[in-house]
Amino acid sequence: MTLAAGTSAMHLSDAGPSISLSPLGFESRNVHWGHVWQVGTAHYWVAVTADAAAARPRSQPGRHRLGRDFVEEVAACLLGGYGMPFEVGLAGFHAVRDAGLLAGTPSAAEVAAVLSAPLHVGDRQVRYRFPRQRARYLAGALSRISEVDALPTEARALRDWLLVLPGIGPKTAGWIVRNHLSSDDVAIIDVHIHRAAVRAGVFDPRWQIDRDYRRMEAFFLAWASRGGVHAADLDAMIWAAGAQEVRTRRGAPRYRS
Repeated sequence: MTLAAGTSAMHLSDAGPSISLSPLGFESRNVHWGHVWQVGTAHYWVAVTADAAAARPRSQPGRHRLGRDFVEEVAACLLGGYGMPFEVGLAGFHAVRDAGLLAGTPSAAEVAAVLSAPLHVGDRQVRYRFPRQRARYLAGALSRISEVDALPTEARALRDWLLVLPGIGPKTAGWIVRNHLSSDDVAIIDVHIHRAAVRAGVFDPRWQIDRDYRRMEAFFLAWASRGGVHAADLDAMIWAAGAQEVRTRRGAPRYRS
């Protein structure tokens, strides 16, 4: 990210240009775009996202994927997500996959047995939280997927289909679709995205994730579009920064919550 000449002479409180975000179906919202050198502004986030994209090889299909196919992506995101440290969720997913349970339709008891055993994260042994609950969700999801001849191929249709599966809400469904399809038509509105978007003025601080998810998703996608970056990359950039902030402050694992 290159700072413009004369940046030091600019006032740090300069709000920059006012940008109107107007996602379809929602009332427009004016956002103080800020400047590229103002950490946390709408402009800053799209600038660092664009810089990261420019530094990547030109083509990286599936760069956000955790699994090798759709079933694995469902398992990885379902075993991670709300209330689960990212590294622990990923370790649980790898344990279930390595046990061969994703190749069929295992029972909840079979999945729970794997998740209840100690997991390895780096040089530490950890315990997976809620093994029986998540095992029940995963077994139910795998059973339902096995009954379907063809899944929706359009991102929002697939996200909406995933919402009928046990244990999958809008965030997890969006995470699966974002990763699997590298889609810019859905967003993952978690605590990190919510906090950053409120600070940037993109979200109204009165909006709540449970109540206003679709509204926040629409404005997040409009933000990425206005900045000329992929929504999936903007999400990943903000999430990584937010997770690192929590890790530094608390010495805690990273959460996708």
